[in-house]
Amino acid sequence: MHYKTFFLLYLFLIKNAVGQTASSDSSFLSSAQNQAVQLYENALKEKTHLYNGHEYFQHDRRIQIHPYFATDSLRSGAVSYNGLQYQNELMLYDIVRDELAIHMPGNIFRIRPHSQQINFFSLGTHEFIRIVGDSAAGVRTGFYELIHKGRVQFLAKRIKTIHEDISGGVYKADYLAKDRYFILKDGIYHEVRKKRSVLALFPDQVAPLRKYLRTSKIKFNEQREQAIMALVEQYEKLTQ
Repeated sequence: MHYKTFFLLYLFLIKNAVGQTASSDSSFLSSAQNQAVQLYENALKEKTHLYNGHEYFQHDRRIQIHPYFATDSLRSGAVSYNGLQYQNELMLYDIVRDELAIHMPGNIFRIRPHSQQINFFSLGTHEFIRIVGDSAAGVRTGFYELIHKGRVQFLAKRIKTIHEDISGGVYKADYLAKDRYFILKDGIYHEVRKKRSVLALFPDQVAPLRKYLRTSKIKFNEQREQAIMALVEQYEKLTQ
């Protein structure tokens, strides 16, 4: 519920309750109204905390393809920022810059919150977590989509890079999508590109996993994300 709507509803309920039980008790009404105002102001302060970032600037408008995850339309989602969770925020995930762009109500521009303060966010059914990587962990710092969350985790790094072409004397550019996939097993992130790199992580179940993929008629090279997901889920079923 929007904070302003909540505030008005809260005041209405207070007045209604007072009217039924203590219509002459003006001090009670005044106290309750002050409490509602305080709650509203505290909620606004929390919202201001989320919007305490830099203005988000658009990419080169000459590039026709958008730089965002899935769509260039604002989507409602949740975000955990500096330990506080916010619901129903209108956002875009810029996968070229690996940053969020949040629509600030009542303004025409968007805010880019500090990425290091974001623990996770969601867009529709897609959940993204921020991983602080290092060479030992086997992954770089950034946002990763958590596709499967179990004993073994399957994650995707959504990536778009700018491809420019001025060979014809006219500037042309587009975004090239190239997702990278990782499996978290035994505390280490392993990048997986081919079928053998996935199977190498499950040496005790190679034969049944090959058979499962074959009977499922999933073509690894053509349906890489679906195939990795199927292998991870089947491995957990075989070893539960």
